[in-house]
Amino acid sequence: MDTLTSMCSDVYKLNPSLVLPVLMVLGTDVLRRAQAIPDISPLTVGWPEFLLTLLARARPDLQVEPPCTVINAKSGYARTNRSPVLEHLLRSHTDDSARSGLTVTFLTTSQRPGTISFDKVSYTASAATIGQLGLAAILPVLGKGSENVFKATLAGTLLSNAASYLLRHHQHNQIRSARETPEKRRDITCVTSGNGSAAAVVIISEGGGVRIEDLAAGRTNGLGLGSTLAIVVLIALWAVLLLALTALDRVDAWWMLAQCGIGAAYTVFAARQWRGGAAMGFKFSEEKKKVVRADKVMAALMKAEEIEPGVGSTLLPIYFPGPLRPDEELWWAERKQAPKAAL
Repeated sequence: MDTLTSMCSDVYKLNPSLVLPVLMVLGTDVLRRAQAIPDISPLTVGWPEFLLTLLARARPDLQVEPPCTVINAKSGYARTNRSPVLEHLLRSHTDDSARSGLTVTFLTTSQRPGTISFDKVSYTASAATIGQLGLAAILPVLGKGSENVFKATLAGTLLSNAASYLLRHHQHNQIRSARETPEKRRDITCVTSGNGSAAAVVIISEGGGVRIEDLAAGRTNGLGLGSTLAIVVLIALWAVLLLALTALDRVDAWWMLAQCGIGAAYTVFAARQWRGGAAMGFKFSEEKKKVVRADKVMAALMKAEEIEPGVGSTLLPIYFPGPLRPDEELWWAERKQAPKAAL
């Protein structure tokens, strides 16, 4: 125990100021996942390299991994999803504890995405940011550090949120660029991870809603001159901040290391969360929401077909690419003939 205490004391006597700039450029992959749906960001690691990556790609959109499939229930046309928004919408309705079966969630909207709502990720980000700034502000009062910690924390928080705002601005532009569903029309779109997945989401966009297929296409312009210059300025300011961190004394450097730890903990938390529709501005009708769950995938597809004709038959070749059993063939053949018989 004495040896461990002595080692900890020796480590504390070191000045980690030269290590801080190196730590600040780590964790880019986790940060990219956390900012797939851009939100408030406390001071955290990874932003300098993340901004360099955006500048090199010349595109503000983030890659979706693994991509899901978006299918038009009327035409049967399928496309690979390129939008983090739809990825989060699907995953937020996925029960990871489900070992078998299928859950199909029906969501209906007649409005374009608008004002976002706070969720647990937003509240946690706000709490982490306030905690970092509050801790940095009280240290000089307690005689545990200088005001340099507050200055560095405030500067890093402003730079982090400026970058997050830039991402959010481009994502909102992408959503707004999607076409509006015409009046007296219902677009029915299925979103699924494919064969073997335990969940599928059916989005019914009525007149006034947004064309989900446009979102899935991920149509977006490049960064543009203004955004490119903004990223260059942010990278330069981050470089100045990283240089300033190397000049901190030992006590302040340790406090800044703790601040980075708080930010990194939040980033890991946010990267593990799937955001719901409200956090992305979607206004889904709670009255029209329906959930179909069955331990057998075929049973779930049949129930989905009964609720919304065309949905089950659209998902059928995804989950059952091979031949069906005779009774199943008969059931689907009868469902296909039902609309004709009604005419």
